[in-house]
Amino acid sequence: MAAKGSHQLPHPPRFPVEVWQNIFELATEVPYTLVPELYEKSDRIRDQHSALEAALATKRSLVLVCKQWQHMTMCYLYRIALIRTGLNLLALDHTLQNYSAGNGIFVGTPSPGHWTQRLDITMDLSDEFKCGELDRCVKRLADVIGSLPKLEIVSFAIPASLGLEPAAVIMPFRVLDALRCSANSLRILDWSGSDFFPQIHQLEELLRDLPYLRVLRCSNLVWANGIIPRSILSSLTTLAVEHLVERVGHPGEGDLRDACVSLKEFIYYGMFYYFPRGFFIRYGAYLTSVKLYCAGSRWFREALDLLNEYCPNLDRFTFCLESLFSLDLPRVETWSFPRLSYLEVKLGALDFYGLFQFLAHLRNKVPTLRVFQLICPRVVEKLLNGPPRASALKDLNEIPFRVEDDQGNLLLDRLLGGENDHFGKW
Repeated sequence: MAAKGSHQLPHPPRFPVEVWQNIFELATEVPYTLVPELYEKSDRIRDQHSALEAALATKRSLVLVCKQWQHMTMCYLYRIALIRTGLNLLALDHTLQNYSAGNGIFVGTPSPGHWTQRLDITMDLSDEFKCGELDRCVKRLADVIGSLPKLEIVSFAIPASLGLEPAAVIMPFRVLDALRCSANSLRILDWSGSDFFPQIHQLEELLRDLPYLRVLRCSNLVWANGIIPRSILSSLTTLAVEHLVERVGHPGEGDLRDACVSLKEFIYYGMFYYFPRGFFIRYGAYLTSVKLYCAGSRWFREALDLLNEYCPNLDRFTFCLESLFSLDLPRVETWSFPRLSYLEVKLGALDFYGLFQFLAHLRNKVPTLRVFQLICPRVVEKLLNGPPRASALKDLNEIPFRVEDDQGNLLLDRLLGGENDHFGKW
């Protein structure tokens, strides 16, 4: 509903509106935060919150410049909504209700809820001073979600602070039902928090009502007799879980051969000890990307064996290691990687010798590799701040594949820049 409002629309600016829109876009854009770019980085949603908060502060400053800018930047201000506190929730709910009642800021302006493509909810629901009583908070949250009909991304990162155990408080049905208001637009649904998670049967019912969902992250997913519900297989391309619970006797979904499977990427946050072997046996042939953010590297070789056996089309692989020092190399050299094009590694600790020995192992064992990336900023920074080593730079220059830092830049270029800075001090 268009707002009646008490303010007339401001006069148009002297410069073309398109020029201002480009300026606002450049000033407030955060890469890989919206569809379709976020499909490639869906595992980084929680890591984006700080950058989104900084962009939101910039947007608010632009809105306050003048009435013209306030009108022109409304769609940028509300494109991504962040609910970090109960006050954020109350303010957003109040704004949306005003527009619904025809009391918006400008005459003829649609509700800002129609511009919102992404909603991130990170507030601590146990904080009574910020959220008030829980039932009121849940009602406001459902009202807000229901007033955002074009949502493409919804992320719940609510801490486990409401109960003694993680997932002690389930998501109320009214919030789940509000998500159905965006059923035709919702593409990414992320439950990366450990609380406020729906019951298993409610999650299954919701997923059946989201026909275009592409990315799903959740703590637990029950799959019937080893078969993921067919209702989500036809559209889902990325599945991220901490636990896959295979429940024998759960109502079946028929033979997998009869299902249309679009699944291409699997992201696992659990432990190698509970590694979902059955999942890879059934779905490995469909996967082109696997990311293992797991604890317990002693099981890593067994996971690699599964990938080699059941994932013939695997092209991209991400994994974590506690360290990569010279003492780790005999164990590392027993690993057999699939024929990959892209390999990402997140390390807790690293030295030059360990890095180059590992790169040499990859050069000999994975001839198809085109890109190797270190995705831990802290480890990259430690490498860059270390003393320059001519032999190391020479070895890196002879690697046949691209070696990147956490930002996708050539590591050799960064090291050469650091070397010049180092010698410039003398």
